[in-house]
Amino acid sequence: MSIKPVIILCESLPVGLKANFSAVLGMSLGQLHPDLVGADTPTGDGVALSGITRVALPVLGAPEDDLPQLFAAAEALPVRLAYMRAAFEARNYDDYRARIASAPLAGHRPQALLLAGPRKAVDRICGSLPLLR
Repeated sequence: MSIKPVIILCESLPVGLKANFSAVLGMSLGQLHPDLVGADTPTGDGVALSGITRVALPVLGAPEDDLPQLFAAAEALPVRLAYMRAAFEARNYDDYRARIASAPLAGHRPQALLLAGPRKAVDRICGSLPLLR
């Protein structure tokens, strides 16, 4: 299946958190769709460089208050990942899992999203969002 992935970040986050959250979501996408990662590629002198993404992965910005609605609008997409505030506040993965389990989905605040699916469906949800600057 050909999919269009996008990352949507809370535009008010500090740049270091934006980079971190993007990396975390990108790792999750690679696990879900290893076919999106290209083959290792040798340099001219024979050094093998690990494969990188074979698809564009735009990083968009949105106000924090818009992220829950964007996440809800993407419910039917094949890939809908969220980096919740609980992940940022947790001390470790077990603490994160406990924090997530302690409240319903509506009680969590997404800080970053990764959405992927058919181009038209993804564009309908976030096509008006600007590239992150």
